[in-house]
Amino acid sequence: MKAVLIIEDNPTSMEMLARIVNEVDPEITVHRAVNQNEAYAAAMKVTMDLFLVDIILDTKNPGDVSGVTFANRIRMVDKYKYAPMIFITALEDARMYAYSDLHCYYYLEKPYDADKARKVIKEALEVPQKKNIPHDVFFRKDGILYKKNISEVIYIENVKGGQTVHFTDGNLRLSYKPCKTILEELDSEKFLQCSRYMIVNRDFVEAVDTVNRYITLRGDYGQIELGITFKKKFLKALKET
Repeated sequence: MKAVLIIEDNPTSMEMLARIVNEVDPEITVHRAVNQNEAYAAAMKVTMDLFLVDIILDTKNPGDVSGVTFANRIRMVDKYKYAPMIFITALEDARMYAYSDLHCYYYLEKPYDADKARKVIKEALEVPQKKNIPHDVFFRKDGILYKKNISEVIYIENVKGGQTVHFTDGNLRLSYKPCKTILEELDSEKFLQCSRYMIVNRDFVEAVDTVNRYITLRGDYGQIELGITFKKKFLKALKET
């Protein structure tokens, strides 16, 4: 599931942009921030696929360009060094700096055309993200921190009694967390929720039986359930690279 962060101090503009993003894809999670500190905190909590940044975030402050300040700050974070970023502003003199120094994907001038904005946002979301590159994840149990690469995680069973993480070299029993929280912590589009209680690594999916609703895993790791309410969304996500 993709995530977009909108940094905008005007409530009307904020909701307009959020609506356009969800018109591009209703499955996108839209995060909102009205200043650079809120934006930075949100970006550290959840990996964003796209930033929509209004350059002027404090209209009461003459000469304010705190959106640019945020962009400079977020570019110092390794995973966001080249993350797609669209600036939204009426400042003509900000354009050259935005493109050359901040690797701005596009520049929308106010008042912007909704159709053009929709097209640009769709294109920007198709840019490959670093979060799809195999990386390490951590699991904590009884004060012990377990380090694993996401390529070692096959699937996760998550019920109210607790979650069981199935690795290529064994299992780990952990406390229950909502599936949404688990997916955010894994921070990779390789993981897809396939039922109410199950998350699977797409790299281990060998075949999908849509009639009997089960997924066959590679490497003799067996089969897991494909939930009826998750089937359509799962199959669509599985086709995406």
